[in-house]
Amino acid sequence: MSEQLSSAGRHLKELCDNAAQAVAVAIQEMVGTPEGGRTLKMGADGTPTKRIDGAAESAVLSTLRDSGMGFRVLSEEIGEVLIGEQPDHFLHLDPLDGTFNAIKGIPFYSVSIYISKGDCRFAYICDLATGRKYYAEKGLGAYAEDRGRLSISQTNDLKDFSISGYTKRPHTGRIVALGDVVRRIRTLGSSSLEMALVAQGSLDAFVDLRGMLRVVDVAAGKLILEEAGGMVTNAGGRELHLDGNMWQKTELIGSNRLKHNELLQLIGGEGH
Repeated sequence: MSEQLSSAGRHLKELCDNAAQAVAVAIQEMVGTPEGGRTLKMGADGTPTKRIDGAAESAVLSTLRDSGMGFRVLSEEIGEVLIGEQPDHFLHLDPLDGTFNAIKGIPFYSVSIYISKGDCRFAYICDLATGRKYYAEKGLGAYAEDRGRLSISQTNDLKDFSISGYTKRPHTGRIVALGDVVRRIRTLGSSSLEMALVAQGSLDAFVDLRGMLRVVDVAAGKLILEEAGGMVTNAGGRELHLDGNMWQKTELIGSNRLKHNELLQLIGGEGH
């Protein structure tokens, strides 16, 4: 399906495929092991960098360096790094989204990459447990290699909604209103993949009320979901802007658009 992309998009997808393969190889011996969970240092995002995180990030950065292209990279572990003599691509990287799952051997974790240069916006998420690759280029649709073009669900009644939801103590009550209305709530452990599941219609919405999501967590998922026809806002109903500040934290709702306002109202947002 990469023929649906522009020539620049096809080139970026090939680069991301190489990076995802490098990550898969780099972490394979650590998945499901205590050694993978050994803390190396505090990451640039203020959370501990596990050994498996460091290996994933190093694999992506090595692939970028070998490409001969130039990048300004924002990544959870290392922070900001410049690659190449002319870093004209801006790349948001979450090298391992779902670290806990990977360490515990739960097969739901991913690498998330968002690249922008000029008018080109490209998003890529690879499910590292299954190898499924999701990608999108702004204005050209969202795709999965084994499914073709992605499209959000047409579920139009909240009582039939299946959502992925997150909250945190001591404000867990915010999600209770959703639980009283929707059919089911899942918490799967990789926000990138969960947004991709909304994009392909497997879930109807993704709701994260922890206020902990960073721009590197949601950049790729946001574009993929929007290109599949969905809607992404913060919990107040306002558009999310990827302004390059990786420390920007947010709450987020991504949905099939059809009941977005109602979801916002249930969690105390404004709707629009």
